[in-house]
Amino acid sequence: MKRILVFLLALCAIAAFAACDKTPTLEPTEPVFNTDDYTTTEAPPTETEPPEETTEPIEETTEAQTPDLTAMDKEQLVQYYNDAVNAVRAVKPAYTREERLKINDFKSSILGGMLDGLLKDVVKKAMPGDPVVTSKKQGESNVDHFFIEQEVSAVNASDLKSITARKEGSNYVITLTLGNEVNPARKGASRYSRVFQIQTRQDVLDNLAGNGLNGSVDRTTLTYRDGRAVVTINENGQIIRASTEFFVDATSKQAKLSIFTFDLTAYQQSNWEYTNFVY
Repeated sequence: MKRILVFLLALCAIAAFAACDKTPTLEPTEPVFNTDDYTTTEAPPTETEPPEETTEPIEETTEAQTPDLTAMDKEQLVQYYNDAVNAVRAVKPAYTREERLKINDFKSSILGGMLDGLLKDVVKKAMPGDPVVTSKKQGESNVDHFFIEQEVSAVNASDLKSITARKEGSNYVITLTLGNEVNPARKGASRYSRVFQIQTRQDVLDNLAGNGLNGSVDRTTLTYRDGRAVVTINENGQIIRASTEFFVDATSKQAKLSIFTFDLTAYQQSNWEYTNFVY
């Protein structure tokens, strides 16, 4: 619209100039203003456009949110679990651990089980069952303190009997369960050592030997069963609570105590609780 007005004014100026060629020159006069309609022989003042805004719109930023773990398949959930556990190893938060190792039952063939009470006392010295509470400060290494055996969590989906995730308020709870494994090793293809801190059968024999019992590795069997690990993960993907549990049926053939040779079986339960995480 403003360009059209300027064009019309230019035409008027050209017509006025042409008319001046045919009429005598007049003395210039002051422009006349009419206060009613504000007209003048000069072009009316043009409106100036407001300056364009040069500031770019501010982009809204949001913090990264934990993905929906309940929508993940088994492989994805296992990888997310591994990442969360490895973050505890890398970041080294403070936390509190409560540990319980106890013998649920004990049986032997020595004199028809007449000395089982004595043997239970011997074994209970190694694993009294009372809670042992320890803690880690921020920045302290937890390689030998957190519940996994190996330095890096590398659980495979095939290791597990099942893995599930559920929502609990703003947090997620991941639960891993394992089946049975006989004589697991600390390294290699052991399923239980990829999830828990474990004892090998040599460790068990060493503990028994320290309490007056002797045995041999090839006649000792450890059956790990009913393993379970539960971790609670907050909206930032950090573990804020963890608990683990498994059972071990330990059988030793021809164990020796003084002049006696006998078979024995112990049923052990192991529990760990991790709380009070501070990142």
